[in-house]
Amino acid sequence: MGKGVGPEKYYGVETSKALEHLGTGQIPRQMVKAYAQVKLAVFRAQQESHHLYPDDFFPLLEEVTVEVADGLWDNQFVLPLAQGGAGTSLHMNLCEVLAALTNQRYGKETFKVHPLEDLARFQSTNDTFPTAVIVLSFDFLQQIETRVIHLQEALTAKERAYESLILCGRTQLQDALPITLGQVFGAWAGPVERDRWRLNKLKERLRTIPLGGTAIGTGYSAPRAYVFAAERHLRNITGFPLCRSQNLCDQVAHLDSLAETARGMALCGDNLFKFSSDLLLYSSGFLNEIQHKELQYGSTIMPMKANPVLLELIRGLSMECSSAGQLICDYVKTGQLQLNANLPFIAEQMIRLSTRLIRALDTAVSAVEEGLIPNPKQMETNLAASPALLNTLKDVLGYTRLKSIAPEIRKAAPETIEELKCWLETHTELTRPFLDQWASPLTLTAMGGPSTSGDKK
Repeated sequence: MGKGVGPEKYYGVETSKALEHLGTGQIPRQMVKAYAQVKLAVFRAQQESHHLYPDDFFPLLEEVTVEVADGLWDNQFVLPLAQGGAGTSLHMNLCEVLAALTNQRYGKETFKVHPLEDLARFQSTNDTFPTAVIVLSFDFLQQIETRVIHLQEALTAKERAYESLILCGRTQLQDALPITLGQVFGAWAGPVERDRWRLNKLKERLRTIPLGGTAIGTGYSAPRAYVFAAERHLRNITGFPLCRSQNLCDQVAHLDSLAETARGMALCGDNLFKFSSDLLLYSSGFLNEIQHKELQYGSTIMPMKANPVLLELIRGLSMECSSAGQLICDYVKTGQLQLNANLPFIAEQMIRLSTRLIRALDTAVSAVEEGLIPNPKQMETNLAASPALLNTLKDVLGYTRLKSIAPEIRKAAPETIEELKCWLETHTELTRPFLDQWASPLTLTAMGGPSTSGDKK
């Protein structure tokens, strides 16, 4: 924690009052960083447009603000983020810390900065705090998008690697038709590709900020030159393509862009839940077609038991994403008149949603790349004993005929596709050349199915 380590308190009386009413906590690192970046932008805009600070003082104010953004003073932000007051307590906490640290570092009685008269000039909590939440959310959105791209690439690589491994496809938990493992991974890549598209599109709406709108979006007390400069400086500080809203009254009052972002993130989590749930079935003792690496002992009493810890972790994190996403949407709709006072709660849930989703995506990539091992022998055994293969012969032997011979095949219990081909060659009119061609992965899993002309005895 660097310079922030130690017993000295740099926050002031308003933060102390808030501690009495809100209790103690710790503002998350991501929130402190985003809000400090917003304050750095407005300080630079203040100085550029109105030269509010002495020339030898302002570099120290910048220096301290950067240190806060970098996490050197996190121990000064001792409030819970879930707080009433629309974030005012946190804004005052930040202004008090910045003022105390800079005044101490300046060390001259000729000028002392005031936390509210100076550091909050031209601003309101109601435009700076939501701007900080947008900065925080945009940062998370880019991190998540990067991981979604990585997961898509990992899945499509497995799609290519497993294009000749064939197994039983299932619908409604019942055997249906053959499918390649490559096709299974390709199907999982589909929702991830859509997540990638959705997240990229979300950045366009999320990038609009209310900075300059002050208390209710009218821009009261914020000079025009300052507003334009603050937007430009924040864009340069964050590196994000942020833009000031053309309807600041709307931007201060309504947070539906955050709800839309939360829904998109939560949907990404839902897709991960389905993916991991499928893999739990494939790796289960029932199917055992994909094996989960033994990463640690699976039981305190059963030495040979391995747990699918990665898949269960993804599912648990995905459910948290869904919960946090729904909470954000509920908080967004409770805004009233010119402000949504629940923004601190939205920020807390956005951090929860984003951090859980990032961890779930990282875990999914790890599972795809190295945590899951196909079991081709078990795939073939399950498929040979399954009616799924017989379903592909409907157009050859007929619906009724297949129904009649199915009990005999079950009684023969073939364990490999070769054994099934031998049985069919012996007990039906199908020839060996036809059966060899029929049993290839390409024939069994592609459009059209097997050709029968000239292949009966």
